[in-house]
Amino acid sequence: MIGIALEGGGAKGSYQVGAIIALLNNGIKPHMVAGTSIGSVNAALVVQGDIDVMVNVWLNSTTDLFGIDSNLINKYKDHKFKYTDLKKSISDIKEILNNKGIDTTKILHTLNEHINEDKIRKSKIKYGLVTVKLKGLSPLELSIDEIPKGKLSEYILASCYLPIFSFKKIIDDNYYLDGGFYNNLPITLLEKNGCNKIYTIKVGGIGFSQKKTNQDTEIIEIKPKSSLGSIIIFNRDSNIRNMKTGYYDALKAVKNLDGYSYYFYEKNNFYYNRMIRIIDKDILNKLKSRFNVQSNKALVIKVVEYLMKKNKIDNLELYNIKKQIRYLKKHNLVTKGLLKEFIYSCKMF
Repeated sequence: MIGIALEGGGAKGSYQVGAIIALLNNGIKPHMVAGTSIGSVNAALVVQGDIDVMVNVWLNSTTDLFGIDSNLINKYKDHKFKYTDLKKSISDIKEILNNKGIDTTKILHTLNEHINEDKIRKSKIKYGLVTVKLKGLSPLELSIDEIPKGKLSEYILASCYLPIFSFKKIIDDNYYLDGGFYNNLPITLLEKNGCNKIYTIKVGGIGFSQKKTNQDTEIIEIKPKSSLGSIIIFNRDSNIRNMKTGYYDALKAVKNLDGYSYYFYEKNNFYYNRMIRIIDKDILNKLKSRFNVQSNKALVIKVVEYLMKKNKIDNLELYNIKKQIRYLKKHNLVTKGLLKEFIYSCKMF
């Protein structure tokens, strides 16, 4: 059985949207999807079959959800923050302090608006989440069958309940904490429900994660190479970039794409050996030392990536490495030294 585990990480959860789309588009059919914190929200939208809704939720999510004016965030980001904006931001902070934390009313309303409990209960894909009951610090790893009917949105809110939120009793007169305080990546929950092949989609969230309990469980890890940004600052531009990054990182995992900081169609060692067959060995050895690589394949990729990055070529596309070498030559983007000799000596046939 196939499972997908979605890590908690607040606003970084946008990364999971792209990764999920890549998995589904490439024939990965999960039997269960489980998440912690923001992962529990994404998991619910996947299980109910509303991928378009999930995308739109992330495209339109702002810090207004937390009572923080998103216009002020955008002004600060664009270096247009003024004194009057400072006064407004202080007012927002005072309101949060008066509430003894961020009010969760808007968050619960958003969950009720987008989460369809009936669809989730009827879905062929099983749903699960992790939260912690504050009384006795009792961890709860729950499948949909263990969540009382009519209470799903409340349990999802419980899974997301950070200490910065105002202290409220959520379910059955109890307080809850974010599931990341026990298990931020619910592999074990999926294992308990029979999954033996699990795609984990990490976002660099803060929390504890339990290791797999079954040695034979196959884990396919999808995670970003660099930071996805803030946990609490929801921004449309960063959400879009994170979604694209998640898409290509997942594509790399399922299609074994080549590349380190870029994405290239997979090719075997023979392909790369043929490409550099006439280049002087002394040049190859010097460049291998410079880029700290051993194989010819790694060298070609590292050199091309270095030049693409230097020339500010977008790293969120799928490239053919020979076409990129032709592009570098055609636009005279390598002007001197060993790199020029290397690139212009690569054979394209």
